[in-house]
Amino acid sequence: MGRRSDLVLTREDIARTALAILDEEGVGALTVRNLAARLGVQSPSLYNHVRSKDEILDAVVELIDEEIDTACLDDPDWRRGITAFARSYRAAFRAHPEVLSLVAREAVETDPALRAYDAALAALLGAGWSPERALQLLASIDYLVLGSALVPFTAGFVRPPGEYAERYPSLAAALSGSPDLTAVDDVGFERGLAALLREDPVG
Repeated sequence: MGRRSDLVLTREDIARTALAILDEEGVGALTVRNLAARLGVQSPSLYNHVRSKDEILDAVVELIDEEIDTACLDDPDWRRGITAFARSYRAAFRAHPEVLSLVAREAVETDPALRAYDAALAALLGAGWSPERALQLLASIDYLVLGSALVPFTAGFVRPPGEYAERYPSLAAALSGSPDLTAVDDVGFERGLAALLREDPVG
């Protein structure tokens, strides 16, 4: 198949195509050669826009970070605003678990992510939280959001409930009583978030 010489690439084109590869084929499929083939160009053409695979991943993360709703943080009810922000944050990365597995331990460097953290902290500070306690609360929300998006609790139980019954009867009973395991994960997230936000700014 010939390569297109008239294609004008952008960094966003590259990022969106890389994200599609990650979502459809997994981490192992994201190579510069595979990405170039998807875009219909020669591999060297990519380096006019990105310097490395790490920079491609940065661009992918920026795309996902842009999906997070920060406008909700302007809500005068800080709990409602933070709740909506956390839900949006979780949804953005839950839709792309392959990306989250790559960046979960990386430094926060993208502008959209830094702006989101800044906006969340501004909402908390504006509600009367001290800087230290606001940062602690945001860290707790981060743990809840990223943990639930990366490793859903119920994903660990892959056998039919009956197979656990002999040695783990309580686990089998709980799984049997929860036919919609996706709902278990969602309700668990909502309960955890509500518990975190039950605290008052001045404690």
